[in-house]
Amino acid sequence: SSSLKPLQARGIRSMARRTANRLAPVVIACSLIVAIWQLVGQCFVNLSQPARAELTTRHGLASQEEAVSRKQALVSAAVLASGALPVQAKDLASKIADLEKEDPLPNDSGAPEKHLPQVTLSGDGGVEVVVQHVMDSAKPHYIQYMWLRDPKTDKILTAKAFEAMDKAPPTLTASLPKGTTAIPALFCNLHGLWEGDEFTV
Repeated sequence: SSSLKPLQARGIRSMARRTANRLAPVVIACSLIVAIWQLVGQCFVNLSQPARAELTTRHGLASQEEAVSRKQALVSAAVLASGALPVQAKDLASKIADLEKEDPLPNDSGAPEKHLPQVTLSGDGGVEVVVQHVMDSAKPHYIQYMWLRDPKTDKILTAKAFEAMDKAPPTLTASLPKGTTAIPALFCNLHGLWEGDEFTV
């Protein structure tokens, strides 16, 4: 019986060591998680005023990007309604949004007589937008896009993309509900964004 006591003690010590070896990584991991959590909490509590201002600015940019995304969705819907494929509509919506960001000030480059869109209305809600502009694939110099925009909501009512080899003059036709107000717009690859006069069908 006296010889069993050292064996039992050794077995207990061995079992305790194995248990400690298994628990050590868990204890260390829990300690690290708590330490990291405390550091993260301190970072947010100790956030300086300039850092807070930067976060506010970033949030403002995110809001602008959300507005652009909503606008792209509206353009997509308008282009789909005109018979384009979904991929074409999404691509065109994205390009028009990019162009408006790229050139936020319309009518500031090029000759007005070659860039101002001219609108002709028919009694049944028909709209024809034409611009007396070349479609020159050699330079290249051409109208890339034409669209109609609601001045109150900024919603794109309809849009059309052109290629440099398309026939001149570039023309956009649409049918709008009676009472609709719109602004014709276009983008020239050399002279940027141009807008015509607001009109009501």
